[in-house]
Amino acid sequence: MPGNKIIGVCYCGVAAEYQEEICNELLAYANKDGGIRIVFFTSFTNSATGTSQDIGEFRVFDLINWDKLDAVMILGQSMPDRSLIGKIASDAKEHNVPCVCIDWQTDACPCIKYHCGDTVYKITDHLIKEHGCRKLNYITALRGDSVSDERENGFIRALRDNGIEPDENRIATGWWWTEAPAEAIDKWIAEGMEFDALVCANDVMAISAMRALARHGKRIPEDVKVTGIDFLTEGQIITPQLATADFDRSIDVKVAFDMLFGKIEGNVTLEPDLSLSESCGCPKAHKININESVRSLTEFNDRLYMFNQKNYSLESRIIEQPDWKSALEIIQKDTSEAWVKKLWMCVNSDFIRTKLDDIEKPQVGYSTPDGYSKMQRIIAFKDMDKMSAGRQFPTAELIPDFDKEIEECKFLLVFPLHINDSSIGYGVREISEFSESERWYLYSRSVSNALMIVRQENDLTLSNRMLEEMYNRDSMTRLYNRRGFFKNLAKLLEKPKKEHFVVISIDMDGLKEINDNYGHLEGDHAIITIAGIISQLCGRDFICARFGGDEFTAAGFAENGKGAEFELDFQKKIERWNDVSNKPYKLSASTGRIEKEYGEDDDFDTMIMLADEIMYRNKAGKKNTSFRGQPRKN
Repeated sequence: MPGNKIIGVCYCGVAAEYQEEICNELLAYANKDGGIRIVFFTSFTNSATGTSQDIGEFRVFDLINWDKLDAVMILGQSMPDRSLIGKIASDAKEHNVPCVCIDWQTDACPCIKYHCGDTVYKITDHLIKEHGCRKLNYITALRGDSVSDERENGFIRALRDNGIEPDENRIATGWWWTEAPAEAIDKWIAEGMEFDALVCANDVMAISAMRALARHGKRIPEDVKVTGIDFLTEGQIITPQLATADFDRSIDVKVAFDMLFGKIEGNVTLEPDLSLSESCGCPKAHKININESVRSLTEFNDRLYMFNQKNYSLESRIIEQPDWKSALEIIQKDTSEAWVKKLWMCVNSDFIRTKLDDIEKPQVGYSTPDGYSKMQRIIAFKDMDKMSAGRQFPTAELIPDFDKEIEECKFLLVFPLHINDSSIGYGVREISEFSESERWYLYSRSVSNALMIVRQENDLTLSNRMLEEMYNRDSMTRLYNRRGFFKNLAKLLEKPKKEHFVVISIDMDGLKEINDNYGHLEGDHAIITIAGIISQLCGRDFICARFGGDEFTAAGFAENGKGAEFELDFQKKIERWNDVSNKPYKLSASTGRIEKEYGEDDDFDTMIMLADEIMYRNKAGKKNTSFRGQPRKN
């Protein structure tokens, strides 16, 4: 067997017994081999409802880092959206990565398929020949589904081979789950239909039917014999023990690796072993320690209850935080307590927006069909007892230092973080076995909800800042308006005072002529240019504002002489602009300055008025009108 191979495993329903059983066999095989590394890509849901929740879950398969994989396995039976099988297999082919699908027939790649049609045939034949059943009903899963149809056809063939004509009224659709089979039992009994055996397409539906029959007073197997397929743990601990069919997952896994590494070519068909037991009238097939099973289940429920309490508390603590950074610290602390050696919690790099301009920008990976952004940011990385955050890396790498980490961890599991179809990011954790995966599902939902709360609180803060900016700033020049000027002036006056307080009044020359001769767009450009020069000169020492039209004001505490320096630099910058602008006009502006020691009794309105008077005298004293918006003279 070649060493140092990295295998991707794709499946849905991380907490389901069927999936956990196969994945644990994969881990056991890889550990025995020693040179195999596995990256599991999984969604938590294993139902296809067509909702936005499914979209968010299934985007996890967009994270497959094909350049890092030597082969990929698909657990086809777990994929509720069968198109996912074709997409993953097609992507594998495009990247020249060997691919095999386990427990599902597809033309997209080589498959391992269980011949369950023959299994249902043998179970049905056994009920007829060994137990004398002649009135057999059947609960299929979903018509049009190839696996379901194959099992139903096995039932029908067995009836006909034993001289029993199939009756459509004795076949019900159970949708692979619990509710519909119980409804079918209720309907048949209400109609007075007699049946002595019930064959079900899987264990889940068989167990549901057994409960419904017991509710109607029917004894199993005395009145109705019941069978399933799957060999679920629940079916083995209930009374009577369920007759079913057992899949040897270790064979699945060995055959799958042999196919991936070229030891077996083409498709492989396997057949489960019958496990005939009490529910069909046979002796109990397996001894089960009921007390131990009940104890394990009770402990599991207790742990799950405590874990739920912890998750609820996480969201409450997040809501109480004053800002998004504090909220992320709560998530990081919660991550540090996760029951795993290594854990990466990653979000789209643009998920937390920090600038006002970002509010109006569309985001990649947030309520868009693009899913994940090209870059990820680690919000929490747990390495044993150490925690870190903040690192950015390309999403295509999956995690930083992927090659090193996969060698060290051996097995990684990737799971989605999302709210409905809005992809937030994803988590990656080191894994050594599959058990109690329900907790990881709850954990991912809690983290996703917590992150969304962080995001919404942060966006609300930014939006409020944006509204405040719009309320206090001039929309065209981005300088303060009169309202914003006086608001910030009040804050400035509260700070320790320097020697002098400076007020400078500024008024453009010749704006009307520019508007009349060259249009209002050019007039606006001239205003914006003047505002930009004023903003450059104000820096941190002055507050600058557009009071309206072509009127500007700057004020602040500064050392003696700074006001005069401001005026001189202002005129120099205007002259420099005129020299290089290539505009058909020249800019000009007049200034007036008041500079004095400021006392608490000083009237700021009076200082502005005095600065205005000086500015207007300077404007009136100008004799060179070529600087008042008139055309240049060559």
